[in-house]
Amino acid sequence: MKNKINFRCLILPLLGAISIASCKKDTSVESLNEKLLTNAVIVENGYLKFRDQKAFDSLVNILVKPENFKAKPKELANFKSYSDVYLEITKEYENVNTSESFDNFKNKYSNIIEIKSDSSLTHKFGTPLSALFTNVNGEVKIGDVTTVYTKDQKMVSYTGSHKKESELTNLKTDPSKGIIVSNISRRVAVTESEIVLGATTSSTIKSALYYNEDGKRRLFVDLWVDRTPRSYSDGTPSALIPLSRYYCTSRQELKKTFGGWRTNETDYYFSNLNYLCTVRRIPVIDPITYTYNLPSYGIQGVYGPVIIDMISTTDDVIGFGGSGHFSSGGVPNTPIF
Repeated sequence: MKNKINFRCLILPLLGAISIASCKKDTSVESLNEKLLTNAVIVENGYLKFRDQKAFDSLVNILVKPENFKAKPKELANFKSYSDVYLEITKEYENVNTSESFDNFKNKYSNIIEIKSDSSLTHKFGTPLSALFTNVNGEVKIGDVTTVYTKDQKMVSYTGSHKKESELTNLKTDPSKGIIVSNISRRVAVTESEIVLGATTSSTIKSALYYNEDGKRRLFVDLWVDRTPRSYSDGTPSALIPLSRYYCTSRQELKKTFGGWRTNETDYYFSNLNYLCTVRRIPVIDPITYTYNLPSYGIQGVYGPVIIDMISTTDDVIGFGGSGHFSSGGVPNTPIF
């Protein structure tokens, strides 16, 4: 039995240029924004605090809408995300062209971004998706639970008063104390789904790196899955199948004369993306297959990474696979991913 669903393609440059709203706003817009912030999400101690999981899920769905390619949703007008900070640092890095300026840059930002051995930059913590809703410390709060994406690639969730970074180091999972610690894993095969309790878990299912003909531009492509536990109406954790969100990210880098690889502004193209998500839904006996299909799409003049939001489901996922063609302005001939 197959259900063919044409999911809407949702692509967002996670590090798109964003301008913070000015003090002078249209009164009606400001009132609406204040209402949305009051009812669903507020900025607390520099991080986003969501009313509940439903409010968080709704805002994430807003973040991956096409109309938010290069503009911040009004719900986040007064919030500076990790992706905002990362973009500012990336643009500053373009002007680094001497050994002295590189050393100064490294000393200034090494606690916020990761400088790899080839001098390219990457996120110090979290995932391309989490960078949208976490602050520069990797924090977000949903209901009574604070989750921190740490620099050792963990996700620490806890209840109670706010904890400093130094207090998170030795925490271990202890549900009786409201503490869940999980890893952000890489290259994890999708097999039988697991019941997930506590924090959202993030995994990379597949990764690839492509170079253009002269080796001066390269394109990273990753397929991710986030699994978010569900709760009963009173907020207590349930043993229900978690919400699984599958998405791809794509990011181009340019090799500079000095300083190695840098993320650059370019065009991104996607074609013939065909992915199948096989699920088991009780009481249906035979597996059900969802189909994601993207014949062709392009977005011009943005910094990567960009994200393609594919399929979200609360069914028991027993398999996910497929292929697609990813390219950019500098890497036009990538093979099928």
